[in-house]
Amino acid sequence: MNRLLLVLIFSLGLANCAIAQTATDEELAQQYYIDKQYDKAVAYYEKIYAKRPSNMVYHNYLDCLVQTKDFKTAEKLVKKQMRQDQSNLGLWIDLGNTYTVAGDDKNAADSYEKAIHNLPNDRGQVLALGQLFIDNKKYDYALEAYKKGKNMEKNGYTYLFEIGAVYKLQGNIEAMVDSYLDALVISESYIQSVQDNLQMNVGENADPAQSAVIRKELLKYVQKYSDNDVFSELLIWMLIQQKNYTDALVQVKALDKRKHEGGQRLMDLASTCINNEAYDPAIQAYQYVIDMGAKNFNYPIARQEQLKAMYRKLLAGGNYTHEQLVDIQTKFKQGLDELTHYAATVSLMTDLAHLDAFYLRDDSDAIALMNEAANFPGMASITRARCKMELADILLASGQIWDASLTYSQVETEMKHEPIGDEAKLKNATIYYYTGNFKWAKSELDILKGATSKLTANDAMALSLLISDNTDDSTHLQPIELFAHAQLLDFQNYEDSVAILIDSVYKLSNTRTLKEEILMMKAHMAEKQGKPDVALQFYQQEVKEYPDGMLPDRALYNMAQLEDGKLNDLNKAADYYKQIILNYPGSLFIEQARERYRHLSKDDAPPVN
Repeated sequence: MNRLLLVLIFSLGLANCAIAQTATDEELAQQYYIDKQYDKAVAYYEKIYAKRPSNMVYHNYLDCLVQTKDFKTAEKLVKKQMRQDQSNLGLWIDLGNTYTVAGDDKNAADSYEKAIHNLPNDRGQVLALGQLFIDNKKYDYALEAYKKGKNMEKNGYTYLFEIGAVYKLQGNIEAMVDSYLDALVISESYIQSVQDNLQMNVGENADPAQSAVIRKELLKYVQKYSDNDVFSELLIWMLIQQKNYTDALVQVKALDKRKHEGGQRLMDLASTCINNEAYDPAIQAYQYVIDMGAKNFNYPIARQEQLKAMYRKLLAGGNYTHEQLVDIQTKFKQGLDELTHYAATVSLMTDLAHLDAFYLRDDSDAIALMNEAANFPGMASITRARCKMELADILLASGQIWDASLTYSQVETEMKHEPIGDEAKLKNATIYYYTGNFKWAKSELDILKGATSKLTANDAMALSLLISDNTDDSTHLQPIELFAHAQLLDFQNYEDSVAILIDSVYKLSNTRTLKEEILMMKAHMAEKQGKPDVALQFYQQEVKEYPDGMLPDRALYNMAQLEDGKLNDLNKAADYYKQIILNYPGSLFIEQARERYRHLSKDDAPPVN
């Protein structure tokens, strides 16, 4: 009994030693492998593989043999693994790669072909083998694998997206596009997948040469399959991605005529154009719908939106004459005479009232128009509140400050639990700031720091801080008083007076917050005057001189927006968005910056510091 126990203990000890030795060997092999000391690792992997031929051990052992140029042993190893796992077609790629490194191209090609030859009619195996060829940069063989799978497939799977992806890796853009478009010939339901796969090749940052190839192929399919509208729709999508709205308009008109859609597609395109400040094609698109006649369902909206587009185009240019303003005013009045004053034309009435009050100084007509709009029966409460907000703005612009305050207060009371209620409260607090009642303004602004709207809360916090920093010394309030008055004049659109005043305030100011605000106001005024290059200089000065201030993130965002839009330098825009992400992770603009950066850079947004 005692002898038996001793034998058991001795045997267990030997087993534990063997296990410990194996563990040590694996650790040493792994460490040598990581350190790329393949000549040392190979001996350990040989022993380990003999005892435990797992996939990981096999791959590391094979790599060591290839790295040490022991090609004969590597070949034997792969063939041995094949005998143990005959269904694993990836082993033929391992064998082919071994021959390739050894310089035996004939046997390498034979091995790759055998992998494809042995491929069964199994979608999973076809996809796996194709991906293995791609991983090993054997693109021609990947194509062979997918094409064989396509020929064997009995359930309708086309492999066309996989084939297109390989052509893309090869740089064969024409063949890539044809593969994706062939998928649409089979089924229009693939259009979203096609768009997803083409997105990087047709967007704003795409290679122009590649975009030209895609457009050429698309036009070929549009002509070849003239009865299939999906190719025209894809071409329109591509042109919109490129912001080529003029050519998109031509295609949309043709498709609208062919499908008898009554202009709805034109309305959608026009809306996209407006959002991207492409006013001319928007105006033309609306005109196309207007020309369909007043009985068309979209006619009233097209009529309104075209006028609004003309108005925005005029203001966006910055350099407009009094005659141009009067001309657009006349067009507005003619439009309203035709469409009549009622709840559905409120937005047009609002724009006309704004034009009258802020640009033509016709305060009485503007006030009468907004009073009429705010009292239409059956109107949604939020629309009525917006009308009252515009009325209050007009009253403030005309110098009727306390009537404006009363109107803001009405909106605040009526919409107490809505974001517009907080917005009205902020505007009312700002009136007290304009008039020098800084203490009362700050008390109201501090309440708004907890507003539902992040934008309102942020604006309230910024103005509260400006007041705090510039009213500590009650004997030196002149700079903040003058700046508040300058901001009121800016709101009222008296640009010449503002320009003179803020230069004086900048010299008088002795706080960083006030200097920052003045720089931002100068930039804002330059933008209003249609001088984006001048605005950029002021924004750059803000970022350079006050990187730890209150407004550099806003300055960067405005710079990015200018480069992204009017100046059309997308690389600079992406860089400004990136600076916001890296340097100002708590910015109000962080989400917009991340989203736009991803779009422009074709990459994930960088992690914040």
